[in-house]
Amino acid sequence: MIGLRSGTVAVIGGSRLLGGSLRSDDSFFQCDCSTLQRSPPTQDEDPSNKDSDTDRILAAAHSSSGRYFALTDDRKRLVLFRTHPVWGRVSVRWVSRRCTAVTFSSCESYVLVADKSGDVFSFSVTNPQEEGRLELGHLSMLLDLAVTPDGRYIITCDRDEKIRVSLWEAPHVISAFCLGHTEFVSQLLALPGPDNVLLSGSGDGTVRLWKYESGEEIHICNLKDVPRPGDDEETQRFAVSRLSCSPGGEHLAVLCDGMSGVFLFSVSGGPSLTNTQYISLPYVPLDVDFEDSASLWVLSGVKENPVELHRYNNSAWQPAPLDENAKRLSETIGENWEQLEGAASPESRFSGLYKVVFDNMATYLMKKEARLQSEKRKVPSGSGSAAVKVQKT
Repeated sequence: MIGLRSGTVAVIGGSRLLGGSLRSDDSFFQCDCSTLQRSPPTQDEDPSNKDSDTDRILAAAHSSSGRYFALTDDRKRLVLFRTHPVWGRVSVRWVSRRCTAVTFSSCESYVLVADKSGDVFSFSVTNPQEEGRLELGHLSMLLDLAVTPDGRYIITCDRDEKIRVSLWEAPHVISAFCLGHTEFVSQLLALPGPDNVLLSGSGDGTVRLWKYESGEEIHICNLKDVPRPGDDEETQRFAVSRLSCSPGGEHLAVLCDGMSGVFLFSVSGGPSLTNTQYISLPYVPLDVDFEDSASLWVLSGVKENPVELHRYNNSAWQPAPLDENAKRLSETIGENWEQLEGAASPESRFSGLYKVVFDNMATYLMKKEARLQSEKRKVPSGSGSAAVKVQKT
């Protein structure tokens, strides 16, 4: 993962975090989750099972201003960092279950985490020792969550195709559902601006725009229909693995699981999505993020060139040479390549989320035909009609 916000950058691989500033020459802050304290076992927990856990980071996010950064790992830890004036760890807390997504409230007073059981907990930023509070729950695994820019709504999505819009002040109050995806909803992004628009990505290969206050779908784009020049690979599934927008919402970048390229869109009046470009790459990118409206960073997972920079020039995104700070980041990633587990492409986390269709009817018809044939063989030869049951009186 790579995340950029207000001049700060964070790169995550395995159990390692690299954080720093792109506007200073200071060395990068490093944190290895394997060195952090572990939670004590509960009464109902077998301590021997904790050895099977790893320290792999599962989810992470910047706050809206970039002042804070939070991550969760496989050992159910929630780690909070400050990024200004220098990077430093603020707290280590524990969550009930492994988390699938993390974000901050718009006022940056809370960290919100979503877990595999379908619950969302909030943790205080200003009181780093305070325990988490349950805010809402789904009946299915949560895959992502977002807080709207005005802070009024918490938006969650799950593997059962639902997008739920809840009031922040009273999360048990459901304001709307955004329904229309036909597979799990993997990514959410509340776009900046006055239109109150939500962007969602799914395993059905579509990205959709919604008026999240009413749940109205206003635009749908099927990624299978988007031209991909320079990409000859036949892809059966287009599971959206990353949505990113520039700070002002002018540009959108979309990644699909296992696909060696980046879809780029703009949001035009209506609003609607307009495909502007497809960047074909010689590798499967691990992550993308915007630094500003004209700078797109790509985390490649290639040791010789771990990060690439694309700049918007003459109405097109073009590869650009790295400046000194970007080169310093690239060199730091290379120096920590083994600790970042080689920035290897992770296994698909979506393969087990697709719906499985069982054709029970064919089996039923075969068994029925076999039963009929068996009953025919039981009829005595020469009998003109099949035996019938005599009802007892």
